[in-house]
Amino acid sequence: MNSDANKNNDLEIDALASLVSSFFENRVGGEEGKALSKFISLLTNTVASGSSHLLADEINHIFDNWKSLPAIGHEDANLPLVFTDSGKLYFRRFYEYEKLVAGVLTNKCAKASVEVSKETEEFFKKTLSKIVDDQQALAVGAVLQRDLVFLSGGPGTGKTRTIVGMLAAFITEHPNELIALAAPTGKAAFRMRESVLQALKLIDIPDVTRQKIIDSAKATTLHRLLGSRIGSVDFHRNKKNPLPYHLVVVDEASMIDLSLMAKLCDALADKSKLVLIGDADQLAPVHGGAVFNGLIKSLQPNEFRAEDLPKMKVFSKSAKLTQSNNILAGSMIQLSKVHRRSNTFSSEKIGELCAAIKEGKTEDVASIFHSGADSITWIRDLDDPKLDSLICEEFNELSDARVPDLALSKLGNFRILCANNDGRYGVTDWNTRTEKILPESEVPTRPVVVHINDYEVGLYNGDDGVVMGPKAYFSSDDGIREIARSRLPQHKIGYASTIHRSQGSEFNKVAIILPPENSKLLSRELLYVAVSRAREKVFLVGSEESLLAAVKRTEKQNSGVWELMNRL
Repeated sequence: MNSDANKNNDLEIDALASLVSSFFENRVGGEEGKALSKFISLLTNTVASGSSHLLADEINHIFDNWKSLPAIGHEDANLPLVFTDSGKLYFRRFYEYEKLVAGVLTNKCAKASVEVSKETEEFFKKTLSKIVDDQQALAVGAVLQRDLVFLSGGPGTGKTRTIVGMLAAFITEHPNELIALAAPTGKAAFRMRESVLQALKLIDIPDVTRQKIIDSAKATTLHRLLGSRIGSVDFHRNKKNPLPYHLVVVDEASMIDLSLMAKLCDALADKSKLVLIGDADQLAPVHGGAVFNGLIKSLQPNEFRAEDLPKMKVFSKSAKLTQSNNILAGSMIQLSKVHRRSNTFSSEKIGELCAAIKEGKTEDVASIFHSGADSITWIRDLDDPKLDSLICEEFNELSDARVPDLALSKLGNFRILCANNDGRYGVTDWNTRTEKILPESEVPTRPVVVHINDYEVGLYNGDDGVVMGPKAYFSSDDGIREIARSRLPQHKIGYASTIHRSQGSEFNKVAIILPPENSKLLSRELLYVAVSRAREKVFLVGSEESLLAAVKRTEKQNSGVWELMNRL
């Protein structure tokens, strides 16, 4: 096993797990203390990998009567670890978060669907029906009638066009109500706004509606939307001080961890509609609790209750009758028709590859990589001289840019994507390698990525920018923002990024660095996210064994929200 490749990217999580488990082992002592230590270590790492809890069959072998251990209690007990009637083991905080989310989502689903005005129905038939497909039309109808909508779709399925359709219909029905658009990171929020504005240029809708969408499309991060408190995990917006918006639309929802989802739900007013948009086949959130992915994968989409079906047929004939007593029926919309990736042969091949990875078809994935398609290049050896030539060529325009707007426009050309931060296959090594091989310059232009939220400076985790001499520059809604390099919050050089961090971004070309096949970091979701970041070309760097190992392995994403919703 290659120690560099398998170096754990979550050393802080490991340290926390070790610290907390040692505390309980020393405090309780004996076999019970050792068992508690194992439970806490396992649960901490499980949460870090994307799940909110452990299942009974994951822990029964550690200690026979584990529910009787000190610090473990039933849902109503005031103890740090919680076991549920179904045998799940949680940290108390994560259980309370899931309970809060389940309660808010259940309340919104329980409301009867509302009637849509004839004026809005006519607007849809005459205008919007011409710009959305039958699945996208379901989302337009759902946002008008329901208080909760989950919209899931892969690259090219038209999520942005659907957002515009939903906003146009909502504004027609509720012209004076407030709308908020948000995303988990600054990068995703900026891209959401840019995508909506770009889609508006291609869509024929009344000028008044268009302007209202533009005014509403000032997307922000969830932290800014909720009002972060410096030095606190709490926000200004909460149940006692709810958000003022009638419609809250959140993109890249698969990236939202359980804690942030709970804070968002807690801040929603009773009148607020919530639309969560994302790709359920992506990676679980970094800090655990895959609410969006867990709910989407548990249910049948595009199905509606008998009493709601006639109302949805007004918008789309593809609406189906649900065959189950599902509280979320009518709230789950899945987009599966690919539009964007049919424009060119290159993008079509990348689309085929994404589909094969998502479905776990190892033979098809290998066949596509062996096909010789111009949009897919395979480099098997990390020491291949072609790699250095490739890096120099792809970053050349960025390095040569001498004015901020040109440099910022080149950030989306190319990115190296890694499974982790450290070691030969990690971000740090590839950033260093890139800096060494690029031509020297008196005032080099370098990409940077912010790694923390800094509310005083106004830069946020995931923000992309460039450093040019003593200044740094970032794109913003108001144009280009200049900031002294000395004021930059914690950041890294941005030639390479982790695949996790790349979610919410797109690049013309990507180079994907795969660790060896025995790396625990490899998964189908990781590879899918990496490949789907590319618009035009994918360079895969790694062995065929690593490629196939990634396609075969799936990431565990346990969420208990659906179970809790059914109990409420």
